[in-house]
Amino acid sequence: MFPLHGPAPTNLPPGPAPRQRRQQHPSAAVGPRKQPPGPAWPGGGGGGGTAAAAAAPTAAQALVRGAGAVGLLYGGLYLVLAAFRAVKKRLLRRALQEIVPALQKAGVTFWVDFGSLMSLARNNDVYEHDNDVDLVVLDPDFEELLQKLRSPGVLPKGFTADWIGKSRDLGDGLKQRWIRIYLPGKVMWADLFGGFDFGSKIRINKNAHCDVPKDLVLPLGSIPMFDSTAPAPRDVEGVLQHRYGPDWRTPKYASKGSDAIEHNKRYLRVLRGLGRIGLRI
Repeated sequence: MFPLHGPAPTNLPPGPAPRQRRQQHPSAAVGPRKQPPGPAWPGGGGGGGTAAAAAAPTAAQALVRGAGAVGLLYGGLYLVLAAFRAVKKRLLRRALQEIVPALQKAGVTFWVDFGSLMSLARNNDVYEHDNDVDLVVLDPDFEELLQKLRSPGVLPKGFTADWIGKSRDLGDGLKQRWIRIYLPGKVMWADLFGGFDFGSKIRINKNAHCDVPKDLVLPLGSIPMFDSTAPAPRDVEGVLQHRYGPDWRTPKYASKGSDAIEHNKRYLRVLRGLGRIGLRI
């Protein structure tokens, strides 16, 4: 130790230089440091490309999610329609199996026609895309026939009969009006059209495109129907070729053959459109 009041020693090593405070540049702002702009992307400037790149995965993810939702909806509809067709097929079989014998027992002269005849002729079964059963009664008195069908015990229990059609004038005194027989709950039905003898042809009161040469129909024959038979035109193949063409054995979804009036209805055009993407009723 040197005296407090004495002179400072001159032979000591020099000490560290005093630290000078760094001055901040006047242009520096308080807060996060700004980043230089990114490279310019085509169609945008500066940092726009960064935002677009960040948004791209989000758009792709939305597209994937949307496609997945559409796929689920399509799959669900497909399964629902398949189940619906299975139920409908059982109801169509029941309609034929119960209505045909009931009409025969009641002494009604009729035959199976249109889509019902075609499906039986193809494979002795109903067509899963059909919507009803088609029967034609020869020269009917519809008022009398309806009264008979409504009599107790004529139709199976729970079955009912009523008028259907728009009563349009078809010429030759015919009206577009016929009888419909409903299964219980009206979940399925059979249409009973009138087939009227006009010499060389049978006129069907469904529409003007449904007439058929008489010699293809009369005298009536029969066709196998499951484990029994049903009344049918004399020349089944001839009638079907007349109505649907020579390739009638090939199923055509929502097609009405030569019946252009029915074939071009809006609901059938919609059904054919849905059928092209695999959704069939």
